[in-house]
Amino acid sequence: MPGKIRNDDWERLFGPNVPRRGGPLQVLGHVLLALVLIGGLVTGTMFLLRYQAEQQQTAVVRATTLAATTNPLATATTVARTATAVAQATAQAVATQPTVVPELGRGQVIRGGNLRREPVVDETNVLGLIWPGDEISFLEQRDVNGQTWFRVRIMNAAANRGGQGVDPGIEGWASGTLLSGL
Repeated sequence: MPGKIRNDDWERLFGPNVPRRGGPLQVLGHVLLALVLIGGLVTGTMFLLRYQAEQQQTAVVRATTLAATTNPLATATTVARTATAVAQATAQAVATQPTVVPELGRGQVIRGGNLRREPVVDETNVLGLIWPGDEISFLEQRDVNGQTWFRVRIMNAAANRGGQGVDPGIEGWASGTLLSGL
């Protein structure tokens, strides 16, 4: 069996005029270069898309401003319609409000509960707690969805409150089921 190494292998593989073959480092360099180019293309595309969206928004704002300045009659008509709608809503709200009586009478809280900004059961309009024994002054009565509500002012806090309650002088709405008197 002849030897696999030949005497002229060195010159044939590593001589001065021999074409070079790439190794693993050259492949790694090519892969990294391709990744950098692809990343640059993706970043550039995202930048261009954002820039285009901003330009469209700016164009819409400019067109709206231009329309308002070149056609003030249209803007005045829109303002007049809005003012009319607000006036009608205010008039309707005033018409549905009951007449406020300075004081209807005095009473007491018989069951503890929440004092509210408006006569609606909603956690966002709670002013604080009223306790059994708190003395109150009735200011207004309103029926909402079949339930009677009273706008009351806390006159004196109960001596045996079980915790923090609404301070005297505070006004709010309480369900009629919590109160006695009138």
